[in-house]
Amino acid sequence: MSLIQSDFLNFKNIRHGFSLRYGGVSSKPWKSLNCSYFVNDSAEHVSINKRKILYNLGFISDFYVKQVHGNKIVNAEDYFQTKIIIEADGIICKTYNLPISITTADCAPILMVDPYNNIIGAAHAGWKGAISGVADNLIDNFRMNGSNLENIYVVIGPCISKESFEVKSDMINTSIEKDPNSEKFFSNISNLDYFDLSAYLIDKIKIAGVSNISCLGEDTYSNPERFFSHRYETNNKKAITGRMMNIIGLFK
Repeated sequence: MSLIQSDFLNFKNIRHGFSLRYGGVSSKPWKSLNCSYFVNDSAEHVSINKRKILYNLGFISDFYVKQVHGNKIVNAEDYFQTKIIIEADGIICKTYNLPISITTADCAPILMVDPYNNIIGAAHAGWKGAISGVADNLIDNFRMNGSNLENIYVVIGPCISKESFEVKSDMINTSIEKDPNSEKFFSNISNLDYFDLSAYLIDKIKIAGVSNISCLGEDTYSNPERFFSHRYETNNKKAITGRMMNIIGLFK
């Protein structure tokens, strides 16, 4: 199956994975394991693709949200029995056999777990969400549900790397205005500006008090055959692409 898994989340009751772009049924430009219903792909194809991943992990269905590049966190238990699509960028869950997932194509996927209190979380962190504190909010929700910071484990999955993430001055100014600490994660190389998204997130998570952090360090942009990359497709004048599924669940 087209999944990356991290030994860092190798706990008895946890199943997770970061999907790749191949192994599905979607046709171009979503070829082939697109897992998002929100990019104009065939809903039937998306459902087939998602089931491939879910069944491989031992699950039947997942809870997901419509991501909006913000910092809102929702409890899966509040909505999973409804048909309402909630706008949010993070999910927390304490229910067995109810996996949660977020989708990405350059933005950073964050999977989080407290294996001692059986709490899982997932967040979608583009630069806007990262700067506005989506990772901090997810950690806060863990704490409100009884987690101690030392018991929280975090993995940051494949996302765009600093070397691939060229940014403009308005993005830099907005980021520094919202979080002055972000300034040190911008670099100027050969008169071009770059942002280190994963390093910034690691720093934010550490500042929030969590030290158990792992980053897969795989660049979505420079591996277009392996990952969906919105920026790669945009730079090559193709505005549409698929999304990877980043999933975690409590298994019993």
